[in-house]
Amino acid sequence: MANSSTTLFMLLLIVASGSMVLASGPCLTNLGACGKECDQECCQSRCYGNFQNKHPSPICEILPGSAERLCNCYHDC
Repeated sequence: MANSSTTLFMLLLIVASGSMVLASGPCLTNLGACGKECDQECCQSRCYGNFQNKHPSPICEILPGSAERLCNCYHDC
């Protein structure tokens, strides 16, 4: 299991770049926070709107080391 500094580093990479390639899997793009202003439906709309031809899969989720729910869009790279 990754230690806390590795987890924090990975989270910072996602937030800084907005996109991350997962090991032998889909790309992950963070589309902002999920909360009062953008719920799961909003997250889906953003994900499908930005990656409609790349098999998008949106989800509001909490990443390890973060208390905030993020709108993450998994899609083909």
